[in-house]
Amino acid sequence: MTALTLLPVKLPVLRQVLFCLPLCALLTVSPGTLSAATPEEAASASTPAAGAELAAARAEVAAKPDNVQAQVRLGYLLAESGAPEDALVHFDRALAIAPRTFEAKTGRGMVLTRLGRYPEAEKALRDALLLNPNPVRVHYELGVLYRKIGEYQKAVDEFKEGIRKHRQGRN
Repeated sequence: MTALTLLPVKLPVLRQVLFCLPLCALLTVSPGTLSAATPEEAASASTPAAGAELAAARAEVAAKPDNVQAQVRLGYLLAESGAPEDALVHFDRALAIAPRTFEAKTGRGMVLTRLGRYPEAEKALRDALLLNPNPVRVHYELGVLYRKIGEYQKAVDEFKEGIRKHRQGRN
């Protein structure tokens, strides 16, 4: 018996997931547009420049704790530096100040997925799509979430939707 026969999904669905995953790496955008880091960016997150950027973001939040964008920026920087629990605190603070902040909902969903809190992550990401249905990043994050919980067809659908929107320039 091969490993493929043990998988609880049909082979065509598995092929679609495997096909979409490398393409989704192309969908990542820079941290300045509020996305997760590429592997190269994640590897450089521990550089002195990244540390300085994180320190500057912390200082900005300390000086202006009610600044939603500062909270969101710090949340993404913390997520990229491997501190998802700390990032979640800042996304939640941003949402407490401005509940309809798309970037904070997206970041919150991304971090909750990384923490394995899948129902909360799905809700946050779906809420983000209600605020703005176009961003490729949200579809990518939903695809990642569905793949992690074994809902492969939903993962494929989200990855394909993200690719479709990316091709249309709806980032």
